[in-house]
Amino acid sequence: MPTTSKTNHSAGNGSTGQKGSLAQYQEIVALVQEPMQQTEARLASAFDDAPPEARQMALHLVQGGGKRVRPLLVLLSARLFTEDVQKAIPVAVAAEMIHMATLVHDDVIDGAELRRGRPTVGRLWGNVNAVLSGDAVLARALLLLVQESTPAIVEIMSEMLYQMCEGEIVQNARASNLDQEEDDYFYRIERKTALFFAACCQSGALAVGAPPELAKRLWHFGRAVGMAFQVIDDLLDVAGDEKVLGKPAGQDLAEGILTLPVLYLLRHPEHGEQVRALLNGGTPDPAAIATVVKLARENGAHEYTYQTARQFVDEAKGWLEGLPPTPLKEVLISVADFSVERRL
Repeated sequence: MPTTSKTNHSAGNGSTGQKGSLAQYQEIVALVQEPMQQTEARLASAFDDAPPEARQMALHLVQGGGKRVRPLLVLLSARLFTEDVQKAIPVAVAAEMIHMATLVHDDVIDGAELRRGRPTVGRLWGNVNAVLSGDAVLARALLLLVQESTPAIVEIMSEMLYQMCEGEIVQNARASNLDQEEDDYFYRIERKTALFFAACCQSGALAVGAPPELAKRLWHFGRAVGMAFQVIDDLLDVAGDEKVLGKPAGQDLAEGILTLPVLYLLRHPEHGEQVRALLNGGTPDPAAIATVVKLARENGAHEYTYQTARQFVDEAKGWLEGLPPTPLKEVLISVADFSVERRL
């Protein structure tokens, strides 16, 4: 697995001029519209044989919406090699089910009552049922992979799941630790987000018979896109529009999670000590969070974080070299750009 090294973050060309928007995302989805619709239908029917109580909770998760980024990556990666992506649809369904399971478990851990503006499973049915429903969805996803994919894809997704859990354990153990380095941060987000993107891209390609060496290039592409995606998520947490995000700024800080903009501020020559005092190794109060968010917006943290994400995008595009020169290759380039220009 490639490691993340420190680089000169002053490099990069800034915004590409492409503005991330719902319209841009919908244009990308439209290229695999029919298989995405089939994926959605299979998600809705995946628990038809379950007891009514379990089916109700699973459907609540499915109907919660979301951008379906992971199944989209599976299908676009498959579409790069063939127009017939039917064999990739079960992988796309399983990928979204795995994502749903992680979200319901996250909500229990965080004590969340809302997810995308809707009551969480824990709020409606209690945390015990929420944990069990997450386990059931995850188990069904793995069973689907075993039945309708290949041993290689099962191994890829299982390894990714293990490393995701490993990353969450590390994140919880190091919460509010003000002495973290950037490499600690990159380790966490790789396991939290990037390896899932990587697994989706590689598995989508393998599902339709792509050569393993080309599928591995897509793994690297997905990892770099995932890194960029998570860096921008963390930037939006301190610099995004709260009305658009649907949550207060600084939510990560409130949970003791130190993201790249905050790590930048902690070593800022003028404000580092102030930020350290505000955070003080514990759970900061709302006033302290508001001050740190303001500093992040005004003292270079925003641009530094954005340029870091752009470097991951450049890395992602580099991994597309040597892949088939089809229009879908250009679409994957657009996906990489969208990961940092989005404003959803």
